[in-house]
Amino acid sequence: MKNGEKPLALWVQTAVGQSAWLGVRLIMSYQTLAITGDPFFLGVQSSAFALAGLLIALPTGRIADRFGSAVVCAAGLSLAVIGTLVALLFPMHAGLLIAAVLLGAGHIGLLVGQQSFTARLAAPGKSETAFGGLTAAASIGQLIGPPAVATIAAATAADSTHPNTTFGLLVCLGLLLVAVPPVISLFSHERRLRSSRMQPLPVDRSVPLRSVLGVPGMWQSLVVSGAVLVTVDLLTSFLPLWAVERRIPVTAVGLLLASRAVFTICSRFGMTRLLDNLGRRKLLISAIALAVVGLSALPLADQWWALPLMCLIGIGLGLPQPLTMAWVVSLAPRQARGAALGLRMTSNRLAQFSIPLTVAAVAGPVGVGAVFWCTAALLASAAVLAMTAQVGSATEKPDHS
Repeated sequence: MKNGEKPLALWVQTAVGQSAWLGVRLIMSYQTLAITGDPFFLGVQSSAFALAGLLIALPTGRIADRFGSAVVCAAGLSLAVIGTLVALLFPMHAGLLIAAVLLGAGHIGLLVGQQSFTARLAAPGKSETAFGGLTAAASIGQLIGPPAVATIAAATAADSTHPNTTFGLLVCLGLLLVAVPPVISLFSHERRLRSSRMQPLPVDRSVPLRSVLGVPGMWQSLVVSGAVLVTVDLLTSFLPLWAVERRIPVTAVGLLLASRAVFTICSRFGMTRLLDNLGRRKLLISAIALAVVGLSALPLADQWWALPLMCLIGIGLGLPQPLTMAWVVSLAPRQARGAALGLRMTSNRLAQFSIPLTVAAVAGPVGVGAVFWCTAALLASAAVLAMTAQVGSATEKPDHS
């Protein structure tokens, strides 16, 4: 397999998996509001999604380093299917939390597997391009999932602002089943990759995580990455509450999330040129600044003004994800890249576990606007941290260690 080649199965599996993930997050937020009517429980559920990832991201990265990325993807997909079935069959407080934990664990498996696979496929010095392609495929899934799930859920409901969550979850389950053949195909791609141009997976040369975390710039990359990912998570979880407060139909929420994905896709496909002109640090900070502006104005907007704000948010949250992935990979030793990506996921899930509980406690008495303003402040702090951190080289040389 040639340097930089990306199997179609990885792209398809990433797109379909993200489509199902965003769809199920959207529908489960509506499901939670319908059952509990409590914004705080919405935050608890959001933290439950992150809990499993917080516990298993690091060992998942080690498993990907030792046994391969396809195994991790397959396990993640299986857990996601089980979690969706639990949400469908047991729509009650405990069932929703168990489903969230299972879905969160499944999502971690898919993400770590996809990212470690991409890290192995990337040509030397081209990690931004490789991760840009991966996240662009994910954005295509994000473009498809929310409007498709929202449209079907709304069409089968009596009230356009309160969707039929059963039908919505069935659509998400169907999307996950579509992802099964591409995941199976990854096994053959990985065997071919290992035999044609890669040395066997390093089973006896594990780099201690303390050493990985001690690399200059590593902890800052993890903090910035966590701030960006928790923002995406909170936007997906609390946009339904924003819509319900304004009597905005669920189909409009799906279209707003899809529009964010459109601008994210466009920004990622144009990332290479932007990176050449601005460099990693300036591009990262500029993108985060756009997201801060969009999130700060969103609580003041109606569904029409929300559309241009989603443009800013889509670009502002789209670019930092591949940039921080490449940032982590550029700092980590080659034989510990899966572990470093697992460490990144642990940092992300720590933020996604702790922060939603805090902002949800504020959302009840103050309103959903406080969620978006707190998130904008968090992103602004991350941008300040990125200004002073070592962000690595956008054209790093390969590590032959």
